[in-house]
Amino acid sequence: MGKNVFVQVLEKELIPALGCTEPVAFALNAAVARKYAPGEIKRISMEGSGLMVIGVQSVGIPNTGGKRGGFLSSVLGVIAGDAEKDMEVLNNVTETEVKTAEAIIEELLSDGKITLDLVTPAPAIYLKTTLVTDQHTVSVSLWNEHNGVKIIEQDGKVILGSREEEKAALEAQAGEIFDASYMSVESIYDFCTNCNISELDHIKITIELTRGVCKDGLDNPYGLEVARTLQENIDKGFIAEDEITYILKWTSAGLDARMGGSGYAAMSNTGSGNQGIISSMAPIAAGDYRKSSENEIIRAVTMSNLMNIYLDYRSNEYAHLSPMCYCSGVAPVAAASGVAFLHGATKEQISDFARTTLGNLAGVICDGAKPSCSFRSYTGLCGALHAMLMAEKGLSSSSIEGVVADTLDDTIDNIYRLQKECMSTTDEFVFKVKKKQGAIC
Repeated sequence: MGKNVFVQVLEKELIPALGCTEPVAFALNAAVARKYAPGEIKRISMEGSGLMVIGVQSVGIPNTGGKRGGFLSSVLGVIAGDAEKDMEVLNNVTETEVKTAEAIIEELLSDGKITLDLVTPAPAIYLKTTLVTDQHTVSVSLWNEHNGVKIIEQDGKVILGSREEEKAALEAQAGEIFDASYMSVESIYDFCTNCNISELDHIKITIELTRGVCKDGLDNPYGLEVARTLQENIDKGFIAEDEITYILKWTSAGLDARMGGSGYAAMSNTGSGNQGIISSMAPIAAGDYRKSSENEIIRAVTMSNLMNIYLDYRSNEYAHLSPMCYCSGVAPVAAASGVAFLHGATKEQISDFARTTLGNLAGVICDGAKPSCSFRSYTGLCGALHAMLMAEKGLSSSSIEGVVADTLDDTIDNIYRLQKECMSTTDEFVFKVKKKQGAIC
């Protein structure tokens, strides 16, 4: 008997990732190119979709002490990346290699031989890296997923994929459409309630990774220190450490760490380590606070991660990257679903607060991965948890309120169309802002 479809999708979409997935994608592309282009580096050029080229600008690269940028991510991928490690490509980077990479970048920049440009139109996730050495010229293109390498071309000869496939993807602009027909609050809830706990070993790994990166965020000063600021004010007696504050503190800690360049890996969900942390840590923290059993926490974390996949899949080609900030507007819905599962909420209550939450921060833009993503997540998760409490009283947004519809599926569809019809040029605008600031790196 084969694996349950929910187990399959969890194993497909929950992937360990060291660092934010945009810098990792740049490093992975470059590391793959290096396999086919040994020798002295002569030139590196990168071009990608708006969400990729702005997403790499402001977030810390793992094992670099918080350094940032597409240039450094790519050069590290070339000189120190391990392409076989996939999304953990930068796992073994050393301080010496970081200094070497910076020296290479300085030399290439002085001759105008390292560049990063915007490609439009393109799928939401698209990146092409061209590495020129004294021996070969190699181009590597990925799209739809941060580790979705589909084209490798060496010295003008395509050795993986086809140019026609890449051209079609660029012209269509749309990413892959995922089958979400088997997913709903009801089917996910029933699976999480009734499945054999032995089917959820992948979630046990998720919990272990999530605890590690979140503890790192509390122990060390990363980014805006959203979590550590909460803890300091709890210690002062200014803020009470109730269940919601406990959830917000631990979840924010993971994003503080990850956006600040932590050396701890996170379990990404649909290509996003932040969404993985948000979806997983909220029910973990709730379970810890409530002294729930290990199995109860595992089931709740399964609920939240499946809900995040469901919500993202229903966003069609925006499943793995979108113009809307899913860390504040979507992943908190999933996270609160896992918390609600521990609270004994009904399927109807989960659907109700999900609609309320989706309508609450609809249209908040994604302007790239950065330390303040932690604060946005805090804002969204706080609202989602409050919506959960309102749903327990029978209160939720109705279909007369903005983009909210009578059903969760119709509400998600409205969110998707909002992005498609109103937010499709957001990334181009942000790229122009970054160029004006002289912040492209």
